[in-house]
This record gives sequence, structure tokens and C-alpha cells, in this order.
Amino acid sequence: MKALVAIANYGHGNREYLDKLIEAYQQMPIDIHLVVLSNIPKDLGPEVEVRVGVPSENPWSLPFAHRPLFKERLNEYDLFVYSEDDTLLEWPVLERFVRSSTELRPDEIAGFMRTETGPDGRVYYSTSHSFFRWLPHTVRERKGKLWARFSNDHSALFVASRDQLRQAINSGGFVDEPHEGRYDMLCAAATDIYTRCSLERLICLDELERCELPHLPNKYIGKMGLPREEMQWQIEALRKVHQGALPSRSLYDPETQLPGGQGSKHSREQPDGVIVDLIGETPRRILVWGSGDGVAEADLASRGHEITVMPMDAVLGYSCEKRGLIVMPPDISALASLGKGFDVVIVRDGLHLIDDPEQVLHGLKSVLKATGRVIARVPHLGEIGLLRKRLNDKRFQMKWDREHIGATAMSVGTLKRLCVRAGFTNPRVRGSVPQPRRGIDRMTLGVMSKRLSPFLYAVADK
Repeated sequence: MKALVAIANYGHGNREYLDKLIEAYQQMPIDIHLVVLSNIPKDLGPEVEVRVGVPSENPWSLPFAHRPLFKERLNEYDLFVYSEDDTLLEWPVLERFVRSSTELRPDEIAGFMRTETGPDGRVYYSTSHSFFRWLPHTVRERKGKLWARFSNDHSALFVASRDQLRQAINSGGFVDEPHEGRYDMLCAAATDIYTRCSLERLICLDELERCELPHLPNKYIGKMGLPREEMQWQIEALRKVHQGALPSRSLYDPETQLPGGQGSKHSREQPDGVIVDLIGETPRRILVWGSGDGVAEADLASRGHEITVMPMDAVLGYSCEKRGLIVMPPDISALASLGKGFDVVIVRDGLHLIDDPEQVLHGLKSVLKATGRVIARVPHLGEIGLLRKRLNDKRFQMKWDREHIGATAMSVGTLKRLCVRAGFTNPRVRGSVPQPRRGIDRMTLGVMSKRLSPFLYAVADK
């Protein structure tokens, strides 16, 4: 077996990680030819080819230099690996990929998940952050192994067999020209084979540790990433989905079509001080509709509130259950079984993504006490940062309607009217200006407060 490995390494950065990658590939028990893609000449030893040249004026286009290389040498190698210079592929993981070619269908390709290791030895999946999640309806069995799709297609590295690479090239999506869209240019170079070439990227649930790629800088520790023990909760849930013990449906699609998934609902939601203040200190019975994995809700429970969640999907709901929360199935029809005993209903970052938010709010109104209220948070798609992107970033210069961005841009007036149409009374909307923008807020005497707020908060009474 012969493999061609292309590693993108710009300037003199990340040399310590590049050397570790080269050493790991050279120790593998197959014939590997290493090519380092660079913007400047380098001497990496006689066994490493250095290919100099950046495809465009943008330095982030360097990773696209692997495209013509792979096409030129398509018939010379059995495997093709593209990698960023700080992401380690080890032999057991590559060997697992080779086996996958006998297990998966021709339109399926094995993918990977990046990990980082903290000072205490704990492993975190840095691939799992913000709005990315497992897609429960994609769980399937192949040759006795369970596989599923994870919505983040980026792992800074891909591997393809010769047949898979040929299929990608013939699809017309594996183009040489550097580009960006939903993913930035750096990420697009590593994800096009999954997103533009008619190949579905799957992760092996039964051998997850052989799908892991260590991210050597470990720079996201404490910033993002799912701990290994919590990832195992989600794998357990996916097994239950496959067995029929948990549903495969989701309440709605949590991702917008904006570049970078701007305005999407996060799977892990941190506590929000504004929502805490709006609830008040008196213990309440609260329903959270469309929850993530329960981190924010567990914080509310620790404040003395009784929390019931209807999660985004059953996988996230299983994590909520592990945190001790009361969990409903992800089905709005299940509201009928709850009665009218809730003081507060919370809908966080979901109304702008739902096809019929009025119907959902009307259904949620039915579970509230006579003195109850709804609290809804939505990303403010009209805030000043996004307005700046719409002016200066070509990726954001599109029609700003639901069809094109996958969301409804809700204003203060839109939120108030929505609450009234759903049968609520006394709607009021506020923002929350982040610390870096508070100086501007003071300078404008509060006139720009809502424009400076990344979120809008609507409160209405039953």
C-alpha cells in the first residue's frame, strides 16, 4: 500500500508540530511519500518533498495546493491524506480508515474527530463545540459496526482512497480554486470532499478512539470541547436511538445557512445572567423548550428551580437526564401531557429557526399557569457586528430572508407582534450590551442599546 501525504505549513510556524507529524508518518508500516506545502523553500530532509507556492494572494489559500498535487498523482497511490500541520494522524487510526473501505458504501466515507488533552490528562473533543451535534436520524449499521454523522465536517485532515478521490474529482466539487462560504478558506480546503463531492462523512461509534486526531497545541482547553465522558453519554444515546429506545427526530434544524453558522442554536448553552434575572429568585417550575445538553438548565436547577426540558433531540436529552433534569421527548405534541403547572416557559435561540413560531408559542402557552410567562431569547441578526459583516464580507452579502439564511431576522417589533398573535399579553423586549460595547452605549445615551446587543430577550404574560 502506498500513501501520499500533503501537509500545509505556512512560513516558519508550527515547526515543532510539523516535525512530530513527519516522524509519525515515517514510522508507519506502509510506503508513505510526504509532501509539505509551503509558501517558502524549506529543508526538511531528503525524504520530504517541499512544494512551494500559494494558490492565491490570500495566505489562507495555501491548503488548496493539495488539489492539483492529488490530481497529478491520482494513479500512483492507494491512499491520499491532506493535513494541517498541527493535527496528528496515528497508524491505528489510518489502519481503521483502510478497513472502513470494506464496510461502508461507495457514497460513504470515514471521518475523524479532533481531540485535545488537558494538563490533568482529560481528553476533550474540540470538534464538538457551538452548534455542532450528532444527527440522530443518521445512525446506521455497517458490517456489524454502528456509524453516524456528526454535523461538524471539519477535522483539519481527511483521508481518501484512490476510488474515493476519483469520485470526488469526477463530482466537480473537488476544485482547485480557493474559496470559502459556510466554512472559511482554511476549513473549506479540508471539508470540500465531505460537503461538495457526494460523499457522506460518517464516524464509527464502536471504535471512536480510532477516529480521533490529537490537536497538538491543545489551545482550546477550557474554551470549547466536549469531555470524553460526556461524549460517551451521547454515544450511549445514539445506540439507544438505533435500538428504537429513543426517537431519532429533532424539534427543528438548529443551524442557519449563514457563514460560520452565525445565529445557530448551540448544543451546549452556558448560563445566561439576563434569563436568570428575568426568572427572579423565587423558586419556579420551569419548562425549557428546545434545550441543548443541559448545562444552562442544570445551573437553573442549582438555583432552586424545578426544571423540565424538551430537548432539541434525544441525544442532547440523554445528557440532560444524566444531569438530573426531567426530560420530555423531543415532540411538541407531548406538551398535551404536561398540564398547566408551569410558572415560566423558556425558548432560547429557537424562535427564529422554526417554520411556525406562532404555533409553537401558542402550544407553550397551554402549559402555563394563569400567572405564568414566557421568556424567549433570539440572536439579534440586526446587531451592529452583523451589519458590518453584511457591508464588508462578501460571504454575508446575500438576500436576508428565510430562504437564503435559514432563519428569520427578528426585530423588537417582530417579537412583540409574535407574542401577541400567540395569545400572550404585555410583551416587552430588552437587549444586553456586552462589556466591550458598553462605552459606545454610554456615548449614544442608550439609543443604540439594542443594536449593540447580540441577543434580544422577549418576555410576555399569559
